[in-house]
Amino acid sequence: MYSTDTTTTQPKALQDEPPSYNLIAPYAPTDTTPPLAPPCSEMDSTLLKGIRPGMEHLIQINQLTVREKFTVSQGLGRTFDVLNHLGQRLFQAEQNVACCGPLYDVKIRDNRGNEVLQLLEHCACTCTREMEVQCPPGCPVGYVELHLKTMVTHLSVMNSSKDVILLILGPGFQTNIFGNVTFEVKSRDEQNIVGIIKTESDHLLLSFPLDLEVTVKAMLLSSAMYLDHLINVKRRNLEMPRSS
Repeated sequence: MYSTDTTTTQPKALQDEPPSYNLIAPYAPTDTTPPLAPPCSEMDSTLLKGIRPGMEHLIQINQLTVREKFTVSQGLGRTFDVLNHLGQRLFQAEQNVACCGPLYDVKIRDNRGNEVLQLLEHCACTCTREMEVQCPPGCPVGYVELHLKTMVTHLSVMNSSKDVILLILGPGFQTNIFGNVTFEVKSRDEQNIVGIIKTESDHLLLSFPLDLEVTVKAMLLSSAMYLDHLINVKRRNLEMPRSS
């Protein structure tokens, strides 16, 4: 009669061996780092003429996804990946939060770590709120102005001379900011829809014409990130317990 107890026949070294961690590997978090977009070194030089450094990837783009990155040490500042339609990373964005600093300060870097855009809002002491877009940092290329209205969200996208070039219109912050929301990018006379900004649970989706000027594409990216910031602040304020 053979015994089914094999513990006495195994070497002691095998008995004391810890369990294999390969057994729990499928339950470990996967690497969600998006692949980098290929370099633009082979792009036709005629397409790059007049394009600000770092903006080359936007030439042949008509859709962008901005996805927030969550880390264990997540603080007040937020970080994002900006992806193309293939899910490849074009830029990284980092929000800087400092005591007595700007209300909103975001630096956007390309995959080489070069700063290509900076978004700055210095104060909110007037009836409107305004963010400055610099490309490269230190060189203003446009402004985004939020008009404070109750029933509708209204942002004006302006060039460096503060001439309105596009409008962003959508539901007001008081009506629908906790679900998935769609904002329309319209011409300044509101007669044509130029693009769409969708806010979803963990990302923003932007779509616009392929032949749109690269600087305007950069302004729409900046506007979408600023809009997401405003919504995020409003959500936090509403979720804070009221003091008695």
